[in-house]
Amino acid sequence: MRGSITFFLLFTLRFIDAQSLAQHDLYPFNPNFANPAATGISTCLELGVTDMHQWAGIANAPNVQSFSAQKGISFLKNKKSGVGINLIRDINGPSKSLGSELLYAFHIQVGRNRTTWLSLGLSGYIEQRRLDESGFSPIFDPAVSGGMEEELAYNASGGIYLYNDRYYAGFGLYNLFPVNTSLGLGYGGDRYYTSFQGGYVFGFDNLPFTLQTSIQGSIGDGVYQFDLNNRLLFGNNLWTGLTLRKYLGGFETAGQNALVFIGYDWKNWSFCYNYNFDINGTQFHHYGTHRIALGYRICPDNFSCPAYR
Repeated sequence: MRGSITFFLLFTLRFIDAQSLAQHDLYPFNPNFANPAATGISTCLELGVTDMHQWAGIANAPNVQSFSAQKGISFLKNKKSGVGINLIRDINGPSKSLGSELLYAFHIQVGRNRTTWLSLGLSGYIEQRRLDESGFSPIFDPAVSGGMEEELAYNASGGIYLYNDRYYAGFGLYNLFPVNTSLGLGYGGDRYYTSFQGGYVFGFDNLPFTLQTSIQGSIGDGVYQFDLNNRLLFGNNLWTGLTLRKYLGGFETAGQNALVFIGYDWKNWSFCYNYNFDINGTQFHHYGTHRIALGYRICPDNFSCPAYR
């Protein structure tokens, strides 16, 4: 069965856009992966790295590494800018990509109490993609050259985000330019795809934790992904969470996933591990998906963390 899965991966790479999948799997560690308007929410310099290995136990299974940096810069009492950069390295068998994204967001306080912020964001990214077909089956296929194919893809995105200490809501639009790729469109490769998110923090009297509940969705051309997230944050800086993910449309056969998180914040450091369990037949042929994340903050002063944290 493992050989069949590997064979399937090799011959469907032309129809998979791994970069878009990677971005929409990284948002729990950095919301601006799903919406550029979420860049620079705090005035801290926030640094983060992640390392993900999918389908452990299967040779040449996908793995993704990321680095992100962002900061909010106040220039008036009720206005600030957010700047950031995301780097993603995505390997999926013979397919490899290295992408970078630059982000900018403008934030302004709204409402009578001046505790809520509205932000508008833009990002541009460029991606170096490679497909090594030298190890493909010798069976003749006019779509397979048998050599190395390379391309440089680019595009842009925009978004809007509303947030305060209790809640957040946002909407993002990707692929603002015509898609310029010859190695397959895949998820998010249609003319546009959208993301939306929203969450609320519930506090409980006499209980040592708060509950953050949120939803995250992304919609492409006949492809849909929806996440329901619940996270418990304890007073000792320990937190744990559960995400239920459902695919519909073109990826409906993937079924759904359960992602379990556990993390700890220590001084300016944050640590997180999550395990992704496939709720479909493939789970019996691998050991799930594992990801670790490490973050560090450099803060100019004390601040109140926004709801998305």
